[in-house]
Amino acid sequence: MKTASNVFFKIITVLLILTYQVSLAQPNYPTDPNNAELIYSDVENFVEAFKNLQHATDTIAVLNQYYFERGSAGLKEYISKHSLTPKMLKDAISKDPDGYAKIPEFLAEKLAFKPEFTKTMQSFHQVLSSAIYPPTYLLVGANRGIGQASKVGQLITITRVVDNNEKLKKLIVHELAHFQQAMTMGIQAYGALYSKADNMLGLCLREGGAEFITFLVLQEITQTKGLAHLQNNESDLKARFLKDLAQQDARFWLWDSIDDPDTPQLLGYVMGYKICDAYYQSASDKENALKAILATTEPEAFLEASQYFEK
Repeated sequence: MKTASNVFFKIITVLLILTYQVSLAQPNYPTDPNNAELIYSDVENFVEAFKNLQHATDTIAVLNQYYFERGSAGLKEYISKHSLTPKMLKDAISKDPDGYAKIPEFLAEKLAFKPEFTKTMQSFHQVLSSAIYPPTYLLVGANRGIGQASKVGQLITITRVVDNNEKLKKLIVHELAHFQQAMTMGIQAYGALYSKADNMLGLCLREGGAEFITFLVLQEITQTKGLAHLQNNESDLKARFLKDLAQQDARFWLWDSIDDPDTPQLLGYVMGYKICDAYYQSASDKENALKAILATTEPEAFLEASQYFEK
């Protein structure tokens, strides 16, 4: 049964890709990683709002005045994708006041994080010398959509990574990798992968490709628990993947898994990563292999060439 949460994730994905198709055709972003922007004005605005909440009776009015009305292009894009409202944010703060109370300290450390961000972008450039660097926006959301690429740049909500810079860097790199996929293969082809029916393999490879780039840049992927689970149960999970792939049943592997407490989340990302890794390791021309990982539109042929399930 589909829950409201996983339906939400799928709708957001489709809307995001449609926005890509009409808005990202001619990006005018820097190609020098040293010019990559980390924009956290929305976090600054939220901290000001949060301080005012300590003495205010109208929470929604304060959030609207100090946070929503001052929103950056990134926050406006996030609001349009996730329908974020002051009431939603108020309810989220009420549910997790201690978590949101960590954000002022997070902001205080951002000047120290900026050199790490630049170093990460430089590492990204070493992996993909042709990369384009849209801005990265750090945002405060209502625990919806931790990270996503968009036409204005990477949108990273910080609530769940407020005390974990390493996870924050992985989210930024993963979403930046998705942007490179769209630029490499073309917006229309990229969007078609997400809207195409019976495309479980294509989706796993798309997410797995972003995970593979993340590993090359940071030597770690976002789904570390899932990777450990797969490595400990690789034979059984390979068999299940092929069985589910034949039925185009992605529930165990992709966004439905987020709502299942008995299932490791997003194992399709990890399986896609392993397939991409196998493809890359067996390729004699690593540069062309990387382009194929970014731009493949023939997932079945890519899977066969990887020989991952023959090993």
